[in-house]
This record gives sequence, C-alpha cells and structure tokens, in this order.
Amino acid sequence: MYLIIVGAGEIGEKLINLALKNKDDVIVIEKNKEKCDEISKKYDVIVINADATEKETLMEAGADNADALIATADDATNLLVISLAKSIGIPSLVSLVNNEENKPMFIEKGVNIVGNPAAITAEYLYRAVQRPMVKDFMTLGNKAEIFKIIIPADSKVVGKPVGSIKLPRGVNIIAIERNSEIIIPAPESVFKAGDVVTLLARKDKIDKTMGVFFEK
Repeated sequence: MYLIIVGAGEIGEKLINLALKNKDDVIVIEKNKEKCDEISKKYDVIVINADATEKETLMEAGADNADALIATADDATNLLVISLAKSIGIPSLVSLVNNEENKPMFIEKGVNIVGNPAAITAEYLYRAVQRPMVKDFMTLGNKAEIFKIIIPADSKVVGKPVGSIKLPRGVNIIAIERNSEIIIPAPESVFKAGDVVTLLARKDKIDKTMGVFFEK
C-alpha cells in the first residue's frame, strides 16, 4: 500500500512504525523541520518538510498514486488536507478528529474518523476502575458495547451449557476464546474457567450481564 501520513507527532510516528512493519510504502508530510530530521534518521521513509494543506505538497508526495492518506494534525488542518486529498482522488481517507463537535464536517466528506485519543484513553482508564472484570471493550454508538470478560473458576456458569444461561434481553454471546481457539458458541457449548467470552450488549444491560457471570 502507498500511504501518505500527515503529521509526525506521537500518533504519526506510531503509524509510521506500523506501516513499515506491514511493508507499506510510506510518505510523511510534516511542517516541523526538527521533527522531519528526527523521523528521517529513525525510519526508512520519505519525509517532506512542507504544508500538507497546499495541493502542491500533496502532489509532491505522490497523492495521485496514493492508496490512502491518514491525517493526524489539528482538526482545521486535517479537514483541509482531507478535502484536498478527496479532490485529488485518493481512495481511502482517514482522519483523527480531536473535538467531538467537528465530527459532522468530517463525516460529510465521507472520511473514516478516529476520536480524540486522550478521551478514548480516559474512558478506558475509568472503565478499568468501574468494571475491572471487563478486559476490553468497544462502544457501538451511544447504546451498545462489545466487550470481553474472563470466566473465573468460582463463577456459577462454569460447567453449564450456554443455552442454560439466562442473559438479559439485548445481550448476545459472540464468541468464546479457549486455549487460543475461537469457539462460536452453540446452546450445548459448555463454559469453562478461564474462558474469554465476547459479548454484545446494550449499555443499560451491562451491569445485569456482569451479575450473570460474576455473582456466586
């Protein structure tokens, strides 16, 4: 994949590292000269020290041949870059959106958006305290979540078939991970201690769902 990354800050640099591991062709655009020099020394990528909101800069980066562009700067810069990239015809456009109120403008452009990493991290930290039994989660809009739990040895569901467990309405078991294997649960599938269970649940049903698995 031919990938243009706009911004070589903390997130941009992590993207560079991931893309290179995946053997992608990476072009980086960064306005800060010192940061450009730093990235050039650390990674085998082409770094352009210029303003990505100018069409000439994107063309210099080979935008007309690029498969994708990821914008990691501030919202105003990202929106301008995405608009230019769309007019050039880059097929896949992804942008970081720092302020929630700006999301509609990016959505109008048909862009895949990623929310403010600081806010996402804060939510994960708070959830780790609020529900320590949840090992990972992903929100689906404002009403549902996909999350993982690990079945403890003293859980009342251990040894019982999935079909016998009464889950609240609006809750479904998606998968069970056991010894590196993924099990798509059938009613006769039996829970074992240490199982990692992935569930889809309405947010207002999560606490009741925890009670099913963790009340002794």
